[in-house]
Amino acid sequence: MRNKNIKKLALALSLSLAGTGSAFADQDNGFIFDYGSIKVGYANWDMGLEDVGRGDLLKIFADYGAIHKGYEYYGFLEYNRFDHPDDTRNQVFTANTHIRLFDSNFTAFGKFYAQYENNPKFSDDVSTILGMGYLGYSSKAGFFKPFVGAHIMSGDVKSTSTGESSNGMNGVMVGWVGAYHLSPQFSLTNWNEFEIARNDAYAEQQHGDFGINGGLTLSYKPTKHFVADVTYRYFYNKLAVEGYGDQIIFMAGYKF
Repeated sequence: MRNKNIKKLALALSLSLAGTGSAFADQDNGFIFDYGSIKVGYANWDMGLEDVGRGDLLKIFADYGAIHKGYEYYGFLEYNRFDHPDDTRNQVFTANTHIRLFDSNFTAFGKFYAQYENNPKFSDDVSTILGMGYLGYSSKAGFFKPFVGAHIMSGDVKSTSTGESSNGMNGVMVGWVGAYHLSPQFSLTNWNEFEIARNDAYAEQQHGDFGINGGLTLSYKPTKHFVADVTYRYFYNKLAVEGYGDQIIFMAGYKF
């Protein structure tokens, strides 16, 4: 299996964040609150508006995040298709952070995303986004956290026409994460990313130099620790799908 050491590192980082969150809370470092969950889920590529033709799958998901006075961070680890043969499975790890600049709502923003495929016929995807964000839109009703940054890639994608690699600059990413609390039990969240001015190799693989990637989630939390989600996952010229595509994801698990 390729990238074995990187996968182990990603897992270690994710577990380390979750394991040290309570330790950070005990220090006088402006800690406000933390959150996380462990879930299992079912996803279907053919239940949305578009039939992508990739069937269904089961997944395991774990995430952790923390809010401090001067910064915040979030990360998750996802293991997909564990109900399918080993050579069709993949693992996804992501981590992002906002660091406030001069005690303002403007931030230095960073995001790391990695998807590793068990099948060597498919391309791994490692992306780093470095730029600016904003944390000024927040209240008891919800929040909206936009960002913009340079998109830097490191992966296996090569152009079939020129042989050039997608490694290096891959344009600009503009996006946000937002949430609205409908009631104490229900909340609506949205993450969205625009990929602009992709490099030639990645644009060829993803069917265009512009793409959209996002998800809209309705969460239900009837008790302190149980949560159930349904997500409408949408994308355009992304995930190697030409044009518009979508997926429906159902998840449930323990929230702490």
